[in-house]
Amino acid sequence: MSNILKEVGASKEFEGGLPLEDMIYQGEKIGFLTPVNVSGSITNVGEFLILNANANVKLQLQCSSCAQPFDRRLEFDLDAKLKKVEDPDDPDIFVYDGNSVDLRDIVLEYLLLALPIRKQCCQECKGLCPYCGCNLNEEQCNCELSLDYEEEYEVDSRLEALKNVLTVNGEEV
Repeated sequence: MSNILKEVGASKEFEGGLPLEDMIYQGEKIGFLTPVNVSGSITNVGEFLILNANANVKLQLQCSSCAQPFDRRLEFDLDAKLKKVEDPDDPDIFVYDGNSVDLRDIVLEYLLLALPIRKQCCQECKGLCPYCGCNLNEEQCNCELSLDYEEEYEVDSRLEALKNVLTVNGEEV
């Protein structure tokens, strides 16, 4: 990489696998079933280096609905600025040390941003029964699932006025 640092406009393409350890993120386990495959280029634009790359990895995630683990391939782009010295005015700049760039932190940050907010094993996932907790994808329970919450839950008297706001022509909306 020392050649890139010496000459403005210099660029270098790269490709490789980056092994990452399984981790817990926002209370959920993320398992790395493959190394993160990264390919792209680093270009010297004067004040900083520009990293443009594409990455993909096979992950094991936990379904937000049924809590079962499932495998998912994730592909994401990396577009980052790299500087030798930290810039307090630009928190989006990554710092590199010496003549090499450790992509681990950059890849991990972009990977976490690319994760779906709601992780679902499949579109048809029925989730867990809210009463007994059984996985409705695997078995049918005998719990009575009712959508009439008024029968099941007592309404807080302080919120009773909202009931009138949420009706149109006498019907709830």
